[in-house]
Formats: sequence, structure tokens, C-alpha cells
Amino acid sequence: MPKPKKWTAAAFEIRTSTIEAAGSGLFAKQRIETEETIGYYTGEVIDEAEFNNPERPFSAYVLWVCSTHIIIGEGPKANYTRFINHSDKPNAFLTVSSRWKSARFEALRPIEVGEEIFFDYGEDYWQEEVVESC
Repeated sequence: MPKPKKWTAAAFEIRTSTIEAAGSGLFAKQRIETEETIGYYTGEVIDEAEFNNPERPFSAYVLWVCSTHIIIGEGPKANYTRFINHSDKPNAFLTVSSRWKSARFEALRPIEVGEEIFFDYGEDYWQEEVVESC
């Protein structure tokens, strides 16, 4: 069995989401197979103290890997994966590693050309943050 492919920004298009009032979404320009890497979530990395600084500008693109590695997914270090929206019926999932300090999206099933990419933000997203040390 061949190793799953890792895609780059060139394989995707950012356009208006199919979710009303969600803003932009990420759409496949290539067929993505199950377990292939859609991309890594990137951005400015800060720690919990920086995150809680009242002077820090608000961001809706925050991904907690652990208390010392929080990714702010906007600005010059961010990439296309920040446009992946939530769905209760996702076609992708997010693997977060506090050991490797990374967050990677993979396809749960084949994703067809023109299909919007979704992942389930999880119950924690809708509740208060629980911070894990790393």
C-alpha cells in the first residue's frame, strides 16, 4: 500500500462556505483519499501567558496544542487550513500532538473535487478551554 499523500495549498481553493454566515471555506481542487494529509495548521505560536495578555488582539483562529504551544492561525504565518469549518458530519479530522507540537488535518474518507472540507470542532470547542501542559 502506498504511503498517504501530503497535499499543499495548491490543491485547495478558498471561497464562500456552503455554511450560511460562516464566511470562507476550504474546497478541494483534487480528489483527496482517505488518510491523506490535507495540511498542517500553522500560525504564530504563543504560550498561555501571551494568550491571556489583555493587550493581545482577539483571534477566532486559536488552536491549543498545550499550554506552551498555542497556534494563532491568522497573520503571515497562517495557511489555508484555517478555512476548514465545523460540521457534525466531517470529512476530515485533526490530529494534535503535544510531543511534536503540531496539528495536522487528514481525510476521513475520499473527498471529491469541489467538496468543502469540514472537521468536527469537538465538544471542548463549545466549552471552556482545558489546558494541558507539554
